[in-house]
Amino acid sequence: MAIPINERLKAIRTALKLSQKDVAKEIYTAQSVYARMETGVNPISGRIIELMCYRFNVNRAYLRDGLDEPMFCEIPEDVKSIRLHKIFGELNGLFQDYLIIQAKELLRVQKDQERDMKPHPTS
Repeated sequence: MAIPINERLKAIRTALKLSQKDVAKEIYTAQSVYARMETGVNPISGRIIELMCYRFNVNRAYLRDGLDEPMFCEIPEDVKSIRLHKIFGELNGLFQDYLIIQAKELLRVQKDQERDMKPHPTS
């Protein structure tokens, strides 16, 4: 038997490690309305299903129909961007500048590691 849609909705949010407030904001609804959807009090409309699929890369067959399919169409990289953008927006200008500097440094370190891991030609 398929898991009820409200439980699938909660499972998606939990997998994304987001709060109800964060999900509600991304699907343009109030946190209280979203909470009632998760508990099964409010029905989950087609609009909400489509927004969940679009905003979080959710597998429509999983959410809408409860089919035994992967929860996500692929790894939801866009969710990382949403979370980072939210955090960045909450920082003041000085900390935003610091975060940019740190991100550039991490990128440099990553490139160095990738370069060091490439096989060296034998002489």
